Amino acid sequence: MIFKNAIFSILMFVLIGCSFNEIASLFDEKEVKLPGKRENVFDFKDNIIVKANKKILVDKPLAIDSWNQQFQNSRNHLSHFKSKPVLKLKRKISLGNILFEKINLIVQPVNLGENIFYVDKDFNIISRNYLTGKLNWKTNLEREKKEKILFLGGMSLVGNSLVVTSGLGNIYLIDSNTGKKEWKKNFLVQFSRPALIFKNKVFAVSDDNQTFCLNLKNGEIIWNHIGNLEEVSIIGGSKPAAIDNTVVLSYSSGEIYALDENDGSLIWFDNVGSSNYFSRSALNDIQSPLSIVDNKVYSPTFSDKLLVYDLNDGSKIWELKISSINQVTISGEALYIIDTFGKLLCLDSKTGKLLWSVQLKTNYDGEEIRWYGPLLTSNKLLVANSFGTILSLSPFTGKTLSKLNFDEEFILSPFQIKNEVLLITKKGTIFILG
Repeated sequence: MIFKNAIFSILMFVLIGCSFNEIASLFDEKEVKLPGKRENVFDFKDNIIVKANKKILVDKPLAIDSWNQQFQNSRNHLSHFKSKPVLKLKRKISLGNILFEKINLIVQPVNLGENIFYVDKDFNIISRNYLTGKLNWKTNLEREKKEKILFLGGMSLVGNSLVVTSGLGNIYLIDSNTGKKEWKKNFLVQFSRPALIFKNKVFAVSDDNQTFCLNLKNGEIIWNHIGNLEEVSIIGGSKPAAIDNTVVLSYSSGEIYALDENDGSLIWFDNVGSSNYFSRSALNDIQSPLSIVDNKVYSPTFSDKLLVYDLNDGSKIWELKISSINQVTISGEALYIIDTFGKLLCLDSKTGKLLWSVQLKTNYDGEEIRWYGPLLTSNKLLVANSFGTILSLSPFTGKTLSKLNFDEEFILSPFQIKNEVLLITKKGTIFILG
């Protein structure tokens, strides 16, 4: 009974949190308090478990113009982005009600220039100027009245092409300038994750462990790949990653495939699953995105494995016992990740050696605290939580540098538009830091 309750809690955690991880020089003061109902309930003192025993090097911050796919780019590589030396609240805008019926599954917005694209609870795809809050267009993705539970898988954007996947098995191409639907394809399967757009192709992973490669222009199927079906899983696989002629994808079965992006032919394969039935049915899911960095594939899993492969042949470079549903952030020799126990870890990206770790608060007065991130921006490591707090930590030591407290609950990892950091709340508010 205890095990069943644990599994149920895990499932609910993922459903609610979706897709499960400094403001540094960021602030001169130790704490910035903002008006609102929520009080500061935490005393965020340094809670460093393992101290850094070597100098940690990260790459120089990179200026970015857009966040057009989940995890920023086709490689799912969250690196070191450039922001202002000191971040503070500049403005906030309302997205309206973004909570879906009967399921709290929030979709990561994407942006092009000043325009941000997102979905509301009525299944409207909306384009809005994030600087002014002005509505550009709104397009409804119709559904039958009998279809009570509806959610979006996600959005990806390249140029004028906005690709949308849905829980009803539909994939749409929408003109990002006008909101016009260019084509719609139905696959009689469910999509819970965003598609990858790469080389004028769309790669979409369904919840029954299939990958569809479509022509971006007309939606026609180029090839289809089928993995093993899991009877019980945590909402499908993750968004694929691609570079050169290789697309890497994962399934809820624990399978990882590297395929030729042109015809879907196999390059290499691995299965991170266990022979144990309970592990197979509940704990093998790969929910975090695969990341391609420096010819390596990084794969966090929910089954106590962080695996690193050689992109070319699939040979395993290193493996570490870490369970996570959050993304990895990699810059220079440092890899940052939040595990399922609320620890923020800094690892050597080449060897997996632990460089430092910090225990984040996971409970307050019996209420679970969920953490999102991290985002590395101008030597500031940012993590946000479901209590409306943003922590800034040193990427070199894990030391808490500062914090911001808001009166709304964050539900997604921080992301950037140019040099500004954006955070989305459960109420549908975007807080913009710059």
